[in-house]
Amino acid sequence: MNTNETHVTQENKMKRRWGMAIDLDKCTGCGQCSIACAQENNLPIFEDDSDQPKRVAYLELMKVTNDRDAKYPNVEVTFIPKMCQQCEGNDPSNPKPPCVSVCPVVATDVGDDGVVSQIWSRCIGCRYCQVSCPYEARAFNWWKPRHEGSFKKSLNSDVSVMSRGTIVKCTFCSHIWKRERDKAVAQGITDINAVLYTPTCASSCPTGAIVFGDLNDPDSEVSKLSKDKRAFRLVHTIDEKPEDEKKRLMKLKDYPNPKVYYLSSRQWVRDMMRFK
Repeated sequence: MNTNETHVTQENKMKRRWGMAIDLDKCTGCGQCSIACAQENNLPIFEDDSDQPKRVAYLELMKVTNDRDAKYPNVEVTFIPKMCQQCEGNDPSNPKPPCVSVCPVVATDVGDDGVVSQIWSRCIGCRYCQVSCPYEARAFNWWKPRHEGSFKKSLNSDVSVMSRGTIVKCTFCSHIWKRERDKAVAQGITDINAVLYTPTCASSCPTGAIVFGDLNDPDSEVSKLSKDKRAFRLVHTIDEKPEDEKKRLMKLKDYPNPKVYYLSSRQWVRDMMRFK
């Protein structure tokens, strides 16, 4: 028996629920998170980025203005990093997000930590998950990925290079957690809940706008930010709807319940990005 093997018992069963909070007041739109994400996950970078169909991204930086017809000095701009929102379902009997519910080959699933995974080797390219995602957070590899020059020499060995005809998405850099877990096991630590990690987008942000952590931990920064009065979730305001409207929405079994929170002190940003 491998002494480094982690045995999942009731004591060391995953109790964490990973989530993210992004402070839009701190985001400058520099794009460092998107670049670091592509490098970490072996995503090909094309010299001519105008060829959008060839571009595959886990994290996109959306530029939003308060009024498209507004002119200086009355125009305001905010940048919104958009990735997989790591949704949960609202149906207690089937607490899975829409993408997981429609996949015919279980190429995407929800782990005990709440992270929605994507198993490239199982994907048959049907794109059901891409159609069902309300955030357009999944991309399809129409072309065979190319890694040329120095980029090919710096490929991340912890991440598989995706093949043509498969769906790709953000997984909160779950491979980093697995790497840290293996290090902990090698040191004799068997409690997987003691393992912490940070996705590349969060660790690379120069302004600290992206915070990652355990939503189940009331003392964690991400948990506190999720309850901040500035916090909101994309197309999701069930909690703030009137009681009759809340009940109607909760009946939608596959209605998304995202674990990515955004924060902004500007009311027009919160109003524009929320579910209406």
